[in-house]
Amino acid sequence: MNLYIISKYKARNPKSSKHLHPHLVMTLFLLLFAFNGLALSQDIYLRLTDYGGGKTNLVIEPFTTQVISDELLTKVKNVEIVIAKDLEYSLYFDVFHDTSALSDFNKQGILLRGKADMTQLSIICEDLASHEVIFEQSYPLKDALRKTAHKISDDVIEYIIGEKGIASTKIVFSYRTGNNKELAIVDYDGFNFTPLTKNGRLNLFPAWAPDSKRILFSTHTKNRLCIYLFDLVKREISVISSFKGLNFAPCWSPDASKICLSLTKDGNTEIYILDLATKKLNRLTYNRAIDTSPAFSPNSREIAFVSDRTGNPQVYVMDIHGGNLRRLTFHGNYNTSPAWSPRGDIIAYVSREKDHSQQIYVTDPYDFSPVRLTYDGNNEEPSWSPDGLHIVFTSNRTGIYELYTMNWDGSRERKLTDGVTANAPDWSPVVE
Repeated sequence: MNLYIISKYKARNPKSSKHLHPHLVMTLFLLLFAFNGLALSQDIYLRLTDYGGGKTNLVIEPFTTQVISDELLTKVKNVEIVIAKDLEYSLYFDVFHDTSALSDFNKQGILLRGKADMTQLSIICEDLASHEVIFEQSYPLKDALRKTAHKISDDVIEYIIGEKGIASTKIVFSYRTGNNKELAIVDYDGFNFTPLTKNGRLNLFPAWAPDSKRILFSTHTKNRLCIYLFDLVKREISVISSFKGLNFAPCWSPDASKICLSLTKDGNTEIYILDLATKKLNRLTYNRAIDTSPAFSPNSREIAFVSDRTGNPQVYVMDIHGGNLRRLTFHGNYNTSPAWSPRGDIIAYVSREKDHSQQIYVTDPYDFSPVRLTYDGNNEEPSWSPDGLHIVFTSNRTGIYELYTMNWDGSRERKLTDGVTANAPDWSPVVE
């Protein structure tokens, strides 16, 4: 976290600094950083790659048009390019643009063709060997061509592979505007930057609801840091948690009935669960140390979190009632930002190296086996794609913290933002 955030919080809360426990100041520095190699484990590798029995060959034939029109040809070509990038990025396909690129021994797979008129684009997928049509659908050719292309990609993935595609997903994050931070959304590939807030405050820790239609976030108001809910459909903002002190680091339960959050209302940073229907608040941790950064497991049975109860921040796991506590991380003396994979079998987190850089690791949540994913610059704040095959994170390798994505194994890093100081990304669920 940038140091100005702590001073800014105190400046807006001149009385609050009297009551800030020393550990609270440390936790703000450790865990609210949103403001501002090891060999691969064979066991993790095998589980992560077991998502469909390997890649399917996919040949994308150049799309054609029924009408001779330069404008239509350009539209259709742009859609074709986006679809090819989506399907290649998905990790389900080896994408080719000509059947001649396939070897004589490997001409199995799918042929994807597209044919357009002035109003719609017809997509046909057929089996390369039998030429049997296995998928056919028409899509309107409107102004939002990238949205149409992403929709086509997701439909192809779901029909052929049986998994939900992520091309239509989005990423919410906090970005710097002067001395403040606002929230914005981008498409999963970095396009269509869309501001959400313009209130001139510190808007932090955005978290998508499981229905992808709401976002939790913290913002400084009325001399405290409160948690709000942004309804993207109604375009309305409502308060969720406004206890005295700090209300921050919210995360949703998988069924969206509850949220887990960090509060300082009892004098120390502890973790609580708030039932959204009854407004009942249940405290999970009771410790003189700082407990924060909760993350629900996909099955709702456990919560990963960060605590400095051993003197330095480490990642722990407990059940949803606060029991069965166990320490997860054991290498290094500074491990934070746990993010549970939607598949449930690994947790990403951030570890400080001996050279003081921050790097992203993954590990088995039940048998500590750390695998380092990043090496260039400082890399922080991991968040999983809903298919569990990609991670969005922040990195300062260009001099400022910007958004990047990578595959589950750390390969194919790509930068999403350009010149925007970004923090605390959260990848949306699949958009229905």
